[in-house]
Amino acid sequence: MTKVTQTELFGMAISGAITATGYADVLLNRALRIHGSDKTVEYPDTGYELPCFYGWTTTPVKTLGDLPALLGEVRAKIRHEPTLENALTAGEATMWSAEIVEALRYIDNDKPFENEAPPGTQEYCGFVGDPVLRNLGIAFVDDTIPGAVVFVGKAKDPEALARIMRDFQNKGMLLMATFDIIRQLEDQGIKMGTDIMLFPLGEFTQAIHGLSFAIRAALTFGGVKRGDGEGLLKYLKTRPKVVVFQFGPLDQIKVAAEFAVMFNGSPTITDQDVEEIPGKYVVQKDYDQMVQTAIEIRDMEIKLGAVDIPVAYGPAFEGETVRRPDTYVECGGPSKTPVFELVKMREADEVEDGKITMIGKDVDELEEGSTSPIGIVVDVYGKDMQKDFESVLERRIHQFINFAEGGWHTGQRNLLWIRLSKDGVARGLRFKHFGDVLHTKFHDDFGGLLNRVQVTIMTDVAEIEKHFPEARESYNERDERVRGMNDESVDTFYTCTLCQSFAPNHVCIVTPERLGLCGAINWLDAKASNQITPTGPNQPIDKGTTIEEVKGQWVGVNEAVIEHSHGKLDKFNIYTMMDDPMTSCGCFECIVGIVPEANGVVVVNREHGGMTPLGMKFSTLAGTVGGGLQTPGFIGVGRYYLLSNKFISADGGFQRIVWMPKELKDAMYDKLKERAEELGIPDFVDKIADETVATESAELLEFLAEKEHPALKLPSML
Repeated sequence: MTKVTQTELFGMAISGAITATGYADVLLNRALRIHGSDKTVEYPDTGYELPCFYGWTTTPVKTLGDLPALLGEVRAKIRHEPTLENALTAGEATMWSAEIVEALRYIDNDKPFENEAPPGTQEYCGFVGDPVLRNLGIAFVDDTIPGAVVFVGKAKDPEALARIMRDFQNKGMLLMATFDIIRQLEDQGIKMGTDIMLFPLGEFTQAIHGLSFAIRAALTFGGVKRGDGEGLLKYLKTRPKVVVFQFGPLDQIKVAAEFAVMFNGSPTITDQDVEEIPGKYVVQKDYDQMVQTAIEIRDMEIKLGAVDIPVAYGPAFEGETVRRPDTYVECGGPSKTPVFELVKMREADEVEDGKITMIGKDVDELEEGSTSPIGIVVDVYGKDMQKDFESVLERRIHQFINFAEGGWHTGQRNLLWIRLSKDGVARGLRFKHFGDVLHTKFHDDFGGLLNRVQVTIMTDVAEIEKHFPEARESYNERDERVRGMNDESVDTFYTCTLCQSFAPNHVCIVTPERLGLCGAINWLDAKASNQITPTGPNQPIDKGTTIEEVKGQWVGVNEAVIEHSHGKLDKFNIYTMMDDPMTSCGCFECIVGIVPEANGVVVVNREHGGMTPLGMKFSTLAGTVGGGLQTPGFIGVGRYYLLSNKFISADGGFQRIVWMPKELKDAMYDKLKERAEELGIPDFVDKIADETVATESAELLEFLAEKEHPALKLPSML
């Protein structure tokens, strides 16, 4: 095969641009005839109109009538002489043309690729909206995501392609697949989707959506303004560090698209025989060296340490959901098997670094579809470790397990829900690998704090029962630490965004009197977390000027809400569930919902699988309340928030509780009674209905009337 010269490569880019602009011109003229020049043209879920135009030109693009002049302008710049400069200009023309072609697909259709793929095959995602971008957040800024790779063409060795993909996933890369690569990955069993940072963009001009994503990262996180081409290019040369992988024979359109990416400051690596353009168009025929070539050419900093487990591991899988039909084994959750997790500070001679102990049956000894108890104890030693940091490290177990492909974790403490997928188990994933994950990640993320980490995984019930009393004592100690504080005594609250992988626009505001809705992060925990990781999920908020004292609204809190909800919310009230309440993710221990006819609220915990007087079970309520939605009349809470002086204090507080499951009431009975006595209503807990007396509103009202529940005499909640 004859080597493609630079001159031939430049010529291919120019010819591809001529084809692309001509194609865009035909489709644009047809759209103008059908829709008229005033027809709005935009992508869904973005504030950047058509992002490639937004980044490179100061001309707003809002209607079809705005496009012909821009297309004409860039077509006029194309020159036929095959030089690098002209090839880069051709790349610019290809970028604008592809943006036009793709934008036309979205006229009157937010999901143009839905149901287009043959049954059983991967659907293209096309344009990837701002919520996905914002969900990646600081990871783009601090190089947690070290780079982004766009795959083009067709690999000669699909198995090697799969190895490349998994290697990149293990390193935390953002990956985008186009053309035949998508089908090759599918054939190799590689999962794709916007929830796992491997986007199946599509074919032909759909590759532009990868470039669009990078441009919006610069606009969103880099402070680049509309039309600031110089600032945009400067940022894109720094982050996100994009590389194009070109597999298989070159053609004019692919080369033109690759020069569009080069126009935006990023190189191409190809497996073809091409005369290199140093630093811009590089040849690497050895598939086993391609990953390292990409890292070196963009000077990527790999922060994610290698985790020695048989499945891919990295932030790409944090948002992965293991659904029931795909589940091999389940722990806790609706199965109600005994579960808990605990991080405990020990003395140096009590911790053997790297020791991982498995007690009980591992996954390969269980049948598909099984349920299992599980206990996870992480013993840590460090000269700078503090007892206050235990709960902070413990909450990170949630994230670290979710990084494993085929592993899913939600909840905390002894209210966990863990699933391993059939595919993950088939690849060799076991419970014992949680130990490898936690040992590696605790050292990676908290290396300055910890010297030794050992992990014990238990599935034997007797062993779990032996260790759980220590866990319960630790949980109670943590809760008591913050009981004497109040919101008025501090000027600073804290955010918690740890669960934004599940709910991108959700943010908890943690105060001394309102712990995180997961139940695992109180104000002192959040403060300690910020001390350990200043750029982490718990950021301090200066409360600022009070807007609503009774409802709990402050200028500084609203500013934080706007920032951390990515502009989806502009305010919320901390002490009411009826007016702009705080949002929920999906990790809440309990859901609180209004029963208007009872003038009170029900509280339902995650473990309760039965019906509630609201006419909905927990699972249905969770779908209504979760996902970062602001739902007046409903909130997710940590169970100990029920005991707080600030529990829906603007709505009447503790006395509004009219129903809760018996299991929850029994588990919290002493503390509920203590709170009731503080309020001068010592018999109040016995006035709270449960499922043994009422699962419908009529039954509930009858019980409340008989017990003379105080909620019936309070002002209306509506």
